[in-house]
Amino acid sequence: MTIFLVLGLFVGLYLLWLLFRLAVHALPVATGIGLAFWMRDHDYGYLAAILGGFTAGIAVLVIGQFLFTVIRSPIVRLAIALLFTIPAGVAGYHAVRGVIGLAIEPGTMLSTLSWIGAVTIAVTAWVRLASFEISEPAKIAAVPPTMTAR
Repeated sequence: MTIFLVLGLFVGLYLLWLLFRLAVHALPVATGIGLAFWMRDHDYGYLAAILGGFTAGIAVLVIGQFLFTVIRSPIVRLAIALLFTIPAGVAGYHAVRGVIGLAIEPGTMLSTLSWIGAVTIAVTAWVRLASFEISEPAKIAAVPPTMTAR
């Protein structure tokens, strides 16, 4: 019985780590699932729906990361970051509410803990998204050569 408690603790900690690690991918996953369901409802077939959803999710992730690293305008970067962090916060809210809801009864305490979890996971997604920066060779290539006075 003790081994199951220890293994349960490790599984719970691993799932918590996985939630924080994958929070930045909430928007691409939601986009992919939404497109897959839409394609399935419009009789494209299961294989086409899965491939279309997978492609859409990857496209949203790659385009979002590319735009976040290339664009230097703080307002546009804020908008892109909010596009990724708001779905991460929503996913965090529901994940924390689902897990904590197993232990405590619904009420103010459950809602408060769920909101704290949502904000924490959204901030984690923000920090992870902000860590995508242009690599050094790309920075060097982007800098125009300077004219030297003779």
